[in-house]
Amino acid sequence: MLKKPRVVRLHPSNPHAALDAPARKPRPAQRSGPLKLTEEQRKNPLIRNALPRLQSISTTYRGRYLRRLDTVHGGRRTRLEVFQALELVAEPMLVRLDWATGVLGYFDMDDGRFVLNTQCNVAEDAGITPQRMSRFIGTLAAAGYAYQRSERIRLDEKGEDGLHLVRTRVMVRLTRNFWNDLGLQYIYERVQKAAKKRRAAELIEVDLRRQAELEQRSLEELKREISRQRWRAKESAKAGTAAPASEASITHAELAPEREIAPEKIAGNDMLAELRKKLAKKPVDSG
Repeated sequence: MLKKPRVVRLHPSNPHAALDAPARKPRPAQRSGPLKLTEEQRKNPLIRNALPRLQSISTTYRGRYLRRLDTVHGGRRTRLEVFQALELVAEPMLVRLDWATGVLGYFDMDDGRFVLNTQCNVAEDAGITPQRMSRFIGTLAAAGYAYQRSERIRLDEKGEDGLHLVRTRVMVRLTRNFWNDLGLQYIYERVQKAAKKRRAAELIEVDLRRQAELEQRSLEELKREISRQRWRAKESAKAGTAAPASEASITHAELAPEREIAPEKIAGNDMLAELRKKLAKKPVDSG
């Protein structure tokens, strides 16, 4: 009997998980301007050494760096247009590169997930067409300098024929061969190691924030339950009828908290134990 394939749930911070993430809103027709490297980003040792080499690859450094790109077609050399495209997309790609994973994208601290950049935005900032950008990424992948994976996401919008529109989401990751043939493997490993440490700290911060939100939500539910049972006990006393055991088990004296519960100090298990403790108390004899 064939076993069912195991479903592997990736962490939202994983770039592969961004391929299956829900579709975002359509990007605006016009942006404020192309993304440029800031002065702080240019101080990065990897960007400081890689940018001049990439922007002069077709004239000065062709044949010296990225040799696999020049022999991707086997017996004949690669056309000059490929190296010219590399010069144009060098800065737009470096400004969008996530150093912890080597993927074109960024980690969203608010949502706690990884977001992929689109090739259309990179092509627009580089001043080339999306088709040329797609061919260039395919050439990098053929040379072993990039890893490419795509997924099709169905949108809620429909076209003129009544069918749902489909958006192709592509993940592009620059491999170690790219930085090795660029002569920057040692610097890349140092930069990536530091970026992974920062990413680990960011993930811890996101997890702590989520835990605090869960604790706050549990505390609010506990307060609502206590308030609801107080009201039921009060209505039962007005009507002169005995409240059910589950409702009369908590009296006004018992509902008054002996200590103030701070959301930032109490854990989810402590909240549940506190609620069970109050509900488990026997009713007090009023006679």
